[in-house]
Amino acid sequence: MRGRALLGPGVVVMRVVLTIKESNHGLWCICSGSTVLFDRLHFAHAIRLSRGLAREEHASSGSDTCVEMVCAEFTIALVDYGDPARSRTAA
Repeated sequence: MRGRALLGPGVVVMRVVLTIKESNHGLWCICSGSTVLFDRLHFAHAIRLSRGLAREEHASSGSDTCVEMVCAEFTIALVDYGDPARSRTAA
């Protein structure tokens, strides 16, 4: 999912969020927004693949990219590829 973050006057940063979610059949899927990119993955493979996709997206586009694991009770940020200086400024 692509999001926008406004950091200051005229500064807009695109952000890509990939989520790992449990599928109906007990395996895992990788999503971007409501779009399922990959499905029926074992947990470890879903993590490795989503991290690789995020790293590749960040390298090719320069967009801030993160991977989150989403469960019913909580969300865990697994990795965040972006400009660390910009992240500290935004916080």
